[in-house]
Amino acid sequence: MHFFLYRLLTMILSPVILGHVLWKAYSNRDKRYLGQRLGLNVDPGYRAQGIGNQTGNRCLWFHCASVGEVNTLLPLLRHIHQQRPGQHFIITTNTITGASIVHRQQLAYVHHIYLPFDWSYSVERFLRRVAPIPLFIMETEIWPNLIRHCHRHGIPVSIINGRLSSKTMSANGFVKGLLAASLQHVTHIASRSEQDSAAWLALGAKPGTVKTVGNLKLTTAIQSDADTDDFTSTRDYVLLASTHDDEDRQFFDCWNRLDRDELLIIAPRHPERADSIIRQIKSIRNDVKLVQRSRGETPSEASADDTDVFLLDTVGELKSYFANAKLVIMGGSFVPVGGHNILEPASYGSAIITGPYMENFSDELALMKDNDAIVQVDDMQQMSEALKELLEDDSKRQVLADNTEKVSQDVSKLLDDYAAIILGA
Repeated sequence: MHFFLYRLLTMILSPVILGHVLWKAYSNRDKRYLGQRLGLNVDPGYRAQGIGNQTGNRCLWFHCASVGEVNTLLPLLRHIHQQRPGQHFIITTNTITGASIVHRQQLAYVHHIYLPFDWSYSVERFLRRVAPIPLFIMETEIWPNLIRHCHRHGIPVSIINGRLSSKTMSANGFVKGLLAASLQHVTHIASRSEQDSAAWLALGAKPGTVKTVGNLKLTTAIQSDADTDDFTSTRDYVLLASTHDDEDRQFFDCWNRLDRDELLIIAPRHPERADSIIRQIKSIRNDVKLVQRSRGETPSEASADDTDVFLLDTVGELKSYFANAKLVIMGGSFVPVGGHNILEPASYGSAIITGPYMENFSDELALMKDNDAIVQVDDMQQMSEALKELLEDDSKRQVLADNTEKVSQDVSKLLDDYAAIILGA
């Protein structure tokens, strides 16, 4: 009954849905979006390479709603491809922005198609033409007709990095009944947390299909093989990374009062702020000796004993400086920006201090605080105390770095755990 009412509702709303698809295709000048959302023109483009279910070399299919899910998925696909170089993948998305992220990667083994809208005839046409197997849905995208038709075609459906919002759990009886009926055709759910696992079971997932694996989003900051060589210096250095307006001034004022011998490296989030940063620093200490990377001044010049500040005002070099830093202070967290991904320096085993504004990375912060792998301060007074303690006590700093490295290793293991689930499906 739930499926019948759902199909009736989508048919009644089809003029509105079609109008929306036409408008999105026209406004974005994307004919492919129009055709593929209707289940037309879905030639996957990989059969010429001998890839696809019909050739005996199955192509794994992942569905992502939009940008966030695509960004979360890509490190996993790279990881699987390293283990199995011949493996190819289809990514379907609902949105044009999600498609743009896939295309920007230019990965020859990843093929993008827009997911047809959840009409039975468009889904059926898609499945017969593309014939992918199996399907892995990222996070929450439960399309009833898609799942039902996959079941009819013998295409196993799994949900990975599964999560359920409070909005979904508080939906009305019809919606929850429809979701529960759809979940009867889902073979595996790999959820982000124990709380999410309990929610999936409460929603109607079959007992034995749900397993807590971990939050795949955490792996997006793990360093890749393409990273550049680590920066080396003849002096110890403290790295102030990804700063925003006024953070540089606040921190340099604190740093100047400590009168430390270490080199201070400042890497602004937006390098075009370099002139403003220099003015602010010199307003605090006029005789500061500053070396500026964008002017071609070299790391060896920065290492000189008389250099106080190395301004890393370039794009794409920051990662090279994490590994050998005595301490990393993450910017974006001392002004109300919401923070930056602290798991990035954690993947280099850095000892890290962050500020109070970490709303955008609350999961990452909770993980690291639970493992004593980061120091969070409320203001520059606490920053001064934390700097003094950690820079002068090698053992405390090393314990912090060791805990950080362990968290990073645990997060890296998530890629292995999810890869094993996918390749074993």
